[in-house]
Amino acid sequence: MSNVMDYELGNQIGYLLRRAYQRHTNIFQNEIPDDRLTSAQFATMVTIYQHPNLPLVQICAATGIDHATLRDIVMRLRKRGLLSIVQDRNDRRQRIVSLTAEGFALVESTIPSAADVTARTLAPLDECERIAALHILKKLAFFED
Repeated sequence: MSNVMDYELGNQIGYLLRRAYQRHTNIFQNEIPDDRLTSAQFATMVTIYQHPNLPLVQICAATGIDHATLRDIVMRLRKRGLLSIVQDRNDRRQRIVSLTAEGFALVESTIPSAADVTARTLAPLDECERIAALHILKKLAFFED
């Protein structure tokens, strides 16, 4: 059993992940040309770009964004004219989401900046550390208890 006095916040995984994510988010906000686009909105749009006409439930699974949050993201993007939502003809409970022409253009014009965000986020690491960091994060993100 650990002694309470031995606990150092600066060495805890949650703290370090949160700080790294805050740094990444700051880089994203400074690099992405559209100042109204959040990283979660961009992830949603890229998912739809790569897999057109997806139901919300599949977007949730692909992005790791919970349904309530995703519904809010989709509505905001729809209000901006970047997404279209229609009812699924085969399953009336499902909503099918697709990019509008404006949404499609925004994704394509933003991808180079998003790649720069990743490069800047990983910049403190050498090539071997970058590979290891991405490998470890994927393992942590998708580990099944």
